[in-house]
Amino acid sequence: KQRLVEIAIALGLRPRVLLLDEPAAGVPSAEAERILQLLEKLPPEIAILIIEHDMDLVFRFARRITVLVQGEVLLEGTPQEVARDRRVHDVYLGEQHHG
Repeated sequence: KQRLVEIAIALGLRPRVLLLDEPAAGVPSAEAERILQLLEKLPPEIAILIIEHDMDLVFRFARRITVLVQGEVLLEGTPQEVARDRRVHDVYLGEQHHG
């Protein structure tokens, strides 16, 4: 519940942008789902910037996605554009190694 409390405190400050670093990482699945439901209910006036490795979560929320590889922008686009980009598949499915 700690993560929910942290988000609630941040929302109490009436932010225009809510920055979340892996909001569902390390929490039980039931709590993670509550966090995601809370985020889905936020008004559109609050922009949400999520740093996340869980692509299912990213595709659930994002209108725009920026894919980074070793700190460099690989691609920026809609979820549909990212999903069909071969470079993203190569990087995240290990078909191409970066060193």
